[in-house]
Amino acid sequence: MSLPLRSTRTRMSQPFERRGGGNVSIDSKIIIFVVKLTFVVLLCGSSYLAGSIWGRHSLEMSSTAPMSVGSLIHGPGVSGGDVDSGMDCEKVRRELINSEVKKELEKHMNELKSPASPVENNDSHAATPRFPQQMQRFANGMTRVKKDDLNEYFDFGNPMDPGKGTGEEDAIILYHNKKSLPNDKKLAYSAEYDDGKGIPMTDPETATENCDSMNVVFIGNPGNTRQCTAIIGNFESYHIQRWMRANDKGIDPSLPLEHKSRGIASNGRSNFYAPPFNNQYTKKHWSMLRTFLENVDSVLDELKPILKKVSRNNSVVILTCNHGQSALLVNFACSATRRGFDLGNILVFPSDLETKELAEGLGLTTYYDEKNMGPLPSGEARRYGDKTFKAMMYAKVLCVLYPLLLDYDVLFQDVDIVWYKNPMTFFHN
Repeated sequence: MSLPLRSTRTRMSQPFERRGGGNVSIDSKIIIFVVKLTFVVLLCGSSYLAGSIWGRHSLEMSSTAPMSVGSLIHGPGVSGGDVDSGMDCEKVRRELINSEVKKELEKHMNELKSPASPVENNDSHAATPRFPQQMQRFANGMTRVKKDDLNEYFDFGNPMDPGKGTGEEDAIILYHNKKSLPNDKKLAYSAEYDDGKGIPMTDPETATENCDSMNVVFIGNPGNTRQCTAIIGNFESYHIQRWMRANDKGIDPSLPLEHKSRGIASNGRSNFYAPPFNNQYTKKHWSMLRTFLENVDSVLDELKPILKKVSRNNSVVILTCNHGQSALLVNFACSATRRGFDLGNILVFPSDLETKELAEGLGLTTYYDEKNMGPLPSGEARRYGDKTFKAMMYAKVLCVLYPLLLDYDVLFQDVDIVWYKNPMTFFHN
């Protein structure tokens, strides 16, 4: 039986000469591994040395190293002798972070103190304008003021119902230009931007302190109908248009909005129409005309001495009023008296005895045409163009016609007007 053979020895492809002489063969893979290892060690060593040198340079506290940690923390110009060269790296890192946080905090505080930002507001609404850029020519902010305070501060010249406790308690002031906003920065910001607290409230003086001019619109909603108001940027107009979904039968929500005259009532029906020839209104007017013609001479005879007394330069101021509008007459008389105007040039034609007594109590001269004006309604008109309103138009015709028939110059005015200057001075100039 033959024994297994030993493995055959292999020889190195490259000879290696030993110290004592002779050649030895070694695997080439070992040599390649040693070379790579040496290269890696040298590379790491050189990187470590370079990092150590640069790190030491960055920790220098001298003024010659502007990008060093010491310069970032303490600022340039601090010498190395002022700081311990053995400063702990963790301490340096904390001071650097604190320095950056301090800078950001100071920057944020400066932004909060800027006029363009709220002083005490950090919510998400702070940067949202109340009106978009597309409306900046006529809407740059708004404030609220109490209706009663506004009426007390400005003399609008007409009486107003109290606003307290009603749905008309506050009035809105719309700012067309940013320069017209109030001086108070916080209030101005709240007026211009949505701060999540609604429309800001202020007093009339503060709200209008930078308004060089102010347009005033009185608006109501008689009948509590589905009414809205459109404000359109355009050339300035002092007239309010009225649009309604209405036809001859009244309001119809299925119709488009169309321009209507003031003669259309809130129910959509016209208050002005040509009456048929053979109806009760035509005959009623004929009866009123007959009463006028039968009594005009006696009325003129009674008026002659009264007009002679109140006329100035052959001119007279004429007003007419019923009891329903007597509050407006009181307002006119009190306003004129407060401003020192002479009421002796005024003749009032009351349409009822209550108003006659009230006017004379205010120091005004009156003439009561009982035959022609006695049948007229004494109540207040509920709306423009209703039956009471139209009936009182007849009184306006008569009170102007009588002095004209007696060759006097007449200035007629409604009782809802107040004087800032004596109008007769203008007409006599």
